[in-house]
Amino acid sequence: MKNNKKILISGIVLIMLFLVVGCNSNKLSDETTKVEGKGATYSFRLPSSWKKQADFKSLYGTQAVYGAEDTVSNSNMAVVIVSKDDIKKDGFGEKTRKDLATQNGYQDEKDVYFVQKEINGNDVFKYSFETIFNSKQVWAHYYSIFTEHAVIQFLYYSAQDSSYEDRVKIIDESIETVKEVSYSAEKAEEEAKKSKKDEVSFSTDEYEVNIIGLGTLKNDGDELVALRFSYKNKTPEAQLANVWVKDIELNQAGKVLTETILPKDSVNYDIVRLQDSTESSVPKGETKEGVLLYKVNGQATISLTLAEGIQSEQNEYALKLPQK
Repeated sequence: MKNNKKILISGIVLIMLFLVVGCNSNKLSDETTKVEGKGATYSFRLPSSWKKQADFKSLYGTQAVYGAEDTVSNSNMAVVIVSKDDIKKDGFGEKTRKDLATQNGYQDEKDVYFVQKEINGNDVFKYSFETIFNSKQVWAHYYSIFTEHAVIQFLYYSAQDSSYEDRVKIIDESIETVKEVSYSAEKAEEEAKKSKKDEVSFSTDEYEVNIIGLGTLKNDGDELVALRFSYKNKTPEAQLANVWVKDIELNQAGKVLTETILPKDSVNYDIVRLQDSTESSVPKGETKEGVLLYKVNGQATISLTLAEGIQSEQNEYALKLPQK
């Protein structure tokens, strides 16, 4: 009889713990998270079960200002802040919907859920679609919030599990807490100057290229550097986005680096998507982003040398790898 009583009490305790965990995962944290970029500072409240990741830049790229993971599901999120000068608001909603559909294999952009609304006086564009993150099929929820001085973007990778519907509700509630709390024109100018100083850009009569990101990753034991770029086609005919690669050479410690690619089933889905973009056709006058991957050995600075006749502020650039 005593044993049965113990079992009953234990069962009640387990049920109560389950209920507590369930409730906690469906409410917002009491703590306020702050992030900053492009001179703007934002505050928001995460769902209570989400915690900041220490290595978020290596996971989501150097442009990320914050990253977090859900402690009760296989879900992740990243935050990016973009200058208003870099995003055209007019037509943003449908253009982004079309781009997301193309990037994620949708035949019809209407299959990407899209809604535009106003939150705290700011225009918010929300998209939901299926994609792959860390080799798993997930729901992605992407929000772009146009505030007074900048644009803050949230990308949630939500696990496809029994809690999906409840999770998206609490994510939406979290987005409703986002506010621009301060802005410093001085910080924005300093950041712009640093970005300009670190910028690698060059052109010819046929193209214009900007190196817009530098990251590291591993594949089958090999250390790789990823050069994210934007390419603008200045010719009358469509061109491949990687047509300019013949005009550069990368060296590390006196050794010419070898270009490589990731397999299609790689966990680095964003890189694979950019690889596909790199090998795609770009119409006259249009710009497309892509990525180049090279095998590296250690943290030594990489030298990027341009071929003769390329228009640029300098012929050779030193690319410092992000610290691990």
